[in-house]
Amino acid sequence: MNVNSLLPVVNNDSSANTQIITLMFRPLIWIGTDLKIDWKQSIAQKITVSPDRRQFTIRLKPWLWSDGKPVTAKDTLACLRMIQGFGARYANDGMGGMPDIIDKAVALNERTLQITLKRPVNPIWFELNGLSQLIPVPAWRWKKYSIDTLFKLQDKAGMVSVVDGPYKLARFTPGRSIDFVRNPQYSGAQPHLQQLRFKMYTSDSGAFWALKSGVIQAGMIPHYLYAARWMVKNLNTCVSNGGYGFNYVTLNFTNPKVAFLRDVKVRQALALAVNQTQIIKTAFHGLGVPSFNPVPTNPDTYLSPEMKVLVANPASAYNPTKAKQLLAAAGWLPGPDGVRVHHGQKLMFTMLVPDVSQTLVAVSELLEADWRGIGVDMRIRILPFNLELAKLHPHGKWEASMIVWSYNPDYYPSGDGLFNASGGSNYGDYSNPKMDQLISDSAQENGIKALYAYENYAYEQAPVIFLPYPEYVVKYARNVTHDQLITALYSVGCEAQRSQ
Repeated sequence: MNVNSLLPVVNNDSSANTQIITLMFRPLIWIGTDLKIDWKQSIAQKITVSPDRRQFTIRLKPWLWSDGKPVTAKDTLACLRMIQGFGARYANDGMGGMPDIIDKAVALNERTLQITLKRPVNPIWFELNGLSQLIPVPAWRWKKYSIDTLFKLQDKAGMVSVVDGPYKLARFTPGRSIDFVRNPQYSGAQPHLQQLRFKMYTSDSGAFWALKSGVIQAGMIPHYLYAARWMVKNLNTCVSNGGYGFNYVTLNFTNPKVAFLRDVKVRQALALAVNQTQIIKTAFHGLGVPSFNPVPTNPDTYLSPEMKVLVANPASAYNPTKAKQLLAAAGWLPGPDGVRVHHGQKLMFTMLVPDVSQTLVAVSELLEADWRGIGVDMRIRILPFNLELAKLHPHGKWEASMIVWSYNPDYYPSGDGLFNASGGSNYGDYSNPKMDQLISDSAQENGIKALYAYENYAYEQAPVIFLPYPEYVVKYARNVTHDQLITALYSVGCEAQRSQ
């Protein structure tokens, strides 16, 4: 991926930008790979929640900017003001209720801020999805800039001369590389690397050959080059979960041409026909986990007991015979060419597939065969990722589209924004009052039972077609330790000592 922003809030929230920004600007709360707050790595020292679950009082650790000034509660509130000022342009607008859910936010003293919400919430939800978005910024340096000016200056190195993270920017060559050095004023434990460089490649194969030749010391092996991993067998190995996310096929419920997708029986049939075990074995070369709902499988921190049972036995969710029975019950009968027909209409749709990965293309081809096996004619259309995103809005002409979703910074997978009727990322305009209520409950009620109810219902209703999620082999040089490797990662696991 290309890095095109150095500033919090005004960036496009890509994985590459997030990783880079968190090296320079420490988040208020650091979310570990287990999807829980890592207090050792957080700027926040503790969070106190009022009995009515509306008021959050956050105490900061003694922390310094790289010029020696203290990081204050006002610096954290400055980030909130940026979010409020950026409005709907903010990539995470609405996640964790931010910023509209906030009634009042004040600095009680230099190291304590208090945020009062408009309604009671599930504290875990607001901490992991709302407070997770706050990153202290050098307010005294940026206060002269409007939010629009900050947006225009987001790729300018001079804007990040003062930071509070473990690294300082040394050099940024857009589209080519970005270099960091240790921040000697960093208030946390000194990072494992003195220098860190990211190189940006235009192709996976280019990065692979750079890894093989030693130009770079760490890199991911694309699935389609997995068989060539013997060429870098002299390197250390770890296996990454690729971040906290899930893959799915979103469906356009507003396009009358594919109105049959509104029928839950049709969606359930499509889900039952997906051979997730085969996809993992063939497209992912065995590196992947089954996934049957919008709560990710790896790690399974928030996976319900029912979904854990299903993930442990994915074959039980693959049943083409039952899929055919559901379609027949919905009135779809096989035509002369094997494609099912109902009232003269064929069970046929086109799926958009982003061109960012040959693996996704392989997955789409396997889906095409799986669905053809139950009498569904799915056509594949490959197009650039940006063009795909531009098409994904309700009442558009698209019919279905393959999506890779990452929970960042919304680490508590409540579904808010995804499958509620007003969700900003509810691309197909799925609407179900019970789903809306379950999503609302998971964000407001104490405990995790409401989240379990939501994910189990999502499996049953199939608002989208859930797909398995890949893992990735990462190779790194012998003179690089595992601790040094993960220095550059934020909330992405990479398990060492697995032979590949």
